Amino acid sequence: MTHEIDTILSTLKQEVNSELAPLFDDFEDLYERKLWHQLTEKLAIFFHDSKSESFRLRLYTQFVSKFIDKINQLNVVEFLLQALQENDDTEESLQYLKDLQKEFKEIDEKKQRNDGLKPHVNGNLLLDIEIARVKLEKGDLVEVRDILDAIGKTLDVQDSVPLRVTGAYYSCNASYYQVKKDFNNFYYTSLLYLSTITSEEQQQRLTQLEQQQLAYNLCIAALLGDNIYNFGELLQHPIISSISNDKEYEWLFRFLNALTEGDFQKFDQISKERIPKVPILAQHESFLRQKICLMTLVESVFAKSIRTLSFRDIADATFLPIDSVEHLVMRSISLGLLKGSIDQVQQLVTITWVQPRIINQEQIKKMKDNLIKWQDEVSKLGNKIEGRGKSIWV
Repeated sequence: MTHEIDTILSTLKQEVNSELAPLFDDFEDLYERKLWHQLTEKLAIFFHDSKSESFRLRLYTQFVSKFIDKINQLNVVEFLLQALQENDDTEESLQYLKDLQKEFKEIDEKKQRNDGLKPHVNGNLLLDIEIARVKLEKGDLVEVRDILDAIGKTLDVQDSVPLRVTGAYYSCNASYYQVKKDFNNFYYTSLLYLSTITSEEQQQRLTQLEQQQLAYNLCIAALLGDNIYNFGELLQHPIISSISNDKEYEWLFRFLNALTEGDFQKFDQISKERIPKVPILAQHESFLRQKICLMTLVESVFAKSIRTLSFRDIADATFLPIDSVEHLVMRSISLGLLKGSIDQVQQLVTITWVQPRIINQEQIKKMKDNLIKWQDEVSKLGNKIEGRGKSIWV
C-alpha cells in the first residue's frame, strides 16, 4: 500500500463515527491484498450507512477513485451517487458524473482487445441517466427528454441490461413525467420502476418518507390519470402499506378501493370529507365524479353477471339522470372499459366484454358467491332434467 493511501485511511478513521472506524482497517487490509470483491462489499456497507454521509465524497475522491478499474463499474457509479446525495451544488455534481464518464472512456481506450474485460457500457448508461436527473433538478426539461429518449433507444437494442440501470431509467422518467404533470405516464413508469426492485431493495434505496411520498404521488396519479381505471396493481403492491397504515394518508387507500369497487356512496363520503383539503384533487373534482360513475358501471356488470342492463339500473347505480346514461356508456366504450351495444328505443345496454383487471378480496368474494350460485343452479337443472328424462335414459 502506498504511503498516501495509508495516510488517507488513517485520517478518515480518526474522524468518522466510532462504529464505522473498524471498516477502515478492513479497507486497508483488503486493498493491500487486492481482494477487490471483498473490498467492494465493505465499501457498500460504509456508503449505505447514514452515519457516513459527511465522509462519503472524501472517501470516494481520495480512495475509491484510485482503483475504479478494479471493481464493478456499477458499484463505482453507485458509490459516487451515494457520495453526491448531500451535495446541493448541481454544477459540481454534474462535473463529478462527467469526470467519471471520462475516466471510464480512458480505461476502455487503454484496454487491449480480448483481454476479458467488458467495456463500461452499463456504467456510462447509468451515469447518463443520473446526469439527466441532475439536469431535471436544474429545470432543463428539453435536454432531459433528449437524453432519456437516446438512452431508451440504446436500451431497446441491448441484449441484456442490469436491473439497476433499467430501474434508474424508469425512475428518472417518472420524475420527468411528475414535473410535467403527466399523470398517466408517471403512474405506469413508476410501477415499471417498482417492478425492477425487490421489497428488500425498496427498503434499502428508499427511506420510509420517500416510500410514503412515492405511494402518495402514485395514488394521486391513479385518481387523476384519464387513462387509468385499473388500480389493482398499485393497491396490492407492498409500497401502498406506507400510506394504508398511516393515519394521515390511509383515506387515500380507502378512496382508491372505493373506486375499484365502484362504491359510489363510500366514494361520496370520503370525497366530501377529504377532496377540499387537497387542492389538486379539488381542481379535478368533476373528473373524479365522472371516474366513479364509469367504475360503478363496470362494477355493476361485474357484480350482476348479466349481459344486459337497463338505463334505469345504470342510472340508479351511478346516481345520474337517465338521460346521461347513454353518454356514460359511450364514454366507457371509447375508453376500452367495455364493449357492447346500446338499444336507445328499449333503453338497454348489452355488454359483450369487460376490460380484464386485478380485483381485490371483496370482489373475489363476490365472484366466489356467484360461482357457488351458478353451481347450485346447474345442479338443480341437472336434477330436473334427470327426473323428467328417466324414460329416455332407460
